[in-house]
This record gives sequence, structure tokens and C-alpha cells, in this order.
Amino acid sequence: MRQTIYWAVSLAEIVTIASHTTDSLSVIQTITQYAAGHRIRDTPITSPFILGTALAVTGGLVRWWCFRTLGRFFTFQLSVRKGHHIVTTGPYAIIRHPSYTAGIIQIIGMVILHGSPTSWLRQSGILDIPGLKLVVVAWLAQMSVAMINVMCRTSQEDEALKLAFGDEWERWAKVVRYRLVPGVY
Repeated sequence: MRQTIYWAVSLAEIVTIASHTTDSLSVIQTITQYAAGHRIRDTPITSPFILGTALAVTGGLVRWWCFRTLGRFFTFQLSVRKGHHIVTTGPYAIIRHPSYTAGIIQIIGMVILHGSPTSWLRQSGILDIPGLKLVVVAWLAQMSVAMINVMCRTSQEDEALKLAFGDEWERWAKVVRYRLVPGVY
């Protein structure tokens, strides 16, 4: 549900920006301007927009790289599969949990993109739709809880891998010392 809401808001923002730069989208522009029962104001492309977009896209690409690197070993549930081995290549040669780092980067990008004072979400007037501010606050709360859960999950994954692979995990953990941020944590 949260992804659907996020993508709907993102699509609305993209359509609005595109409609103001292209005459061929005048019908879409009219629809978006009056969708909320009032004229939705245009907002310029700003440095927070560019930074937030860059972080969200970079995080997404790094997550994709992680999924491709793990291949059949990727799961959403914490598990060790038959034939499993510790993946030590690609982003896993830099930090032990790069997919989580990339997810956090994506979330930070989305918050900057949509939460900055000059963002379309805050400047367009769309938040005047009853209940939408509550949806945004609920999304922020959910993302905060998700980031806290990531911190706990890294420890759980390290313990599961250490239990399953013993010395192999110990050797890898000595080489790749940091869980989420190189040189920090």
C-alpha cells in the first residue's frame, strides 16, 4: 500500500512537472491542476529536487546491484538456503549489508525530494486534500520504524551467517568490517 501511494504521488509530481514544460501534455496538465478541486501550483526544479532524486535513484540502483549479486540467495526472510555460501563480491566486498544501506539512501532521497520546503508536495497545494497530510505523516513514521528495524536485522543476519558458516564468516567479517557505512558502522 505504501509503495502504491508513493508511486502515485511521484507520478503526479512527474506529470505536473512534465506538463508545464511540454505543450503536448496540456490535457494532463488540466487534469492535474484541477484534480484536487483547486488549481495545483507549479513548482520549479530545485537543488533539493535534484539531490533527492539522485539519492533515490542511486539507492535503487545499488539495491538492484545487490539483488543481482546475491542471485538465488536473495530472500526477504532471513534464511540460509541449500548450497548457500557467503557472497563476498560486488557491493558485499565493501560493506556487509549494502542493500540496507541503499534502502536507507532511497528513503533519505525521498524525504529530501518530497519533504523539502520547495518540493512539489509541499508547494503545490496537494496537501490541502483532507487526510493527505495524515497519510504523509504515517508514511514517515513507517519509514522511521523500517530504518530502526534495519539496524536490528543487520545483527540478526550477521549472527545467522556466523552460525551457518563459522570461520568463513569470521574471515569475511575481518575483511569487510562495517555493516552499513564504510569506516563508520
